[in-house]
Amino acid sequence: MGTGILSVSAQLPILLTDKHGEPFIIREFESTDRLALHRMYLDFLPKRAAQGLPPESECAQSRWLDHVLKGGIHLLVEVDDVVQGHLMLIPMDNESSIELAIYLNQAIRGRGIGTAMNKLAVNIARLKGYQKVWLSVEVTNVPAIKSYQKAGFKRTPATMWAHEIEMEVIF
Repeated sequence: MGTGILSVSAQLPILLTDKHGEPFIIREFESTDRLALHRMYLDFLPKRAAQGLPPESECAQSRWLDHVLKGGIHLLVEVDDVVQGHLMLIPMDNESSIELAIYLNQAIRGRGIGTAMNKLAVNIARLKGYQKVWLSVEVTNVPAIKSYQKAGFKRTPATMWAHEIEMEVIF
């Protein structure tokens, strides 16, 4: 996987390859993607694995998507023209920070795609003028923690021994 996603001049959509040399696309969410994104979450396993999200029922997922898609920056991953991942950067109450959340279909996990998306998200946040990217992750989600660390995230000391840890990148 190249480092082009880290350059300031990176433009979306971006075509990259995973650890196995398979192509994937990272692009911005468009309103016409709503149904495809909802389908991705219907297939997402395990349900409610990431701090209770995504919601289990189709109706609850639809309401949740309506809520999260109202603002922020939303990126999608496409593999073979199918939406397989969703990354969101949601501004926090303090206007200098933004929260990162990422969901990848189980079929594409472990291929470096999440790490590529996390690095891109950090770069986008920096370019948009945010001072900090923050996230919360379950301490048992070791693959996600390693991916976040590769993207520059550090654990916050206050959550070192909690069930969920907070991580951040400060610019």
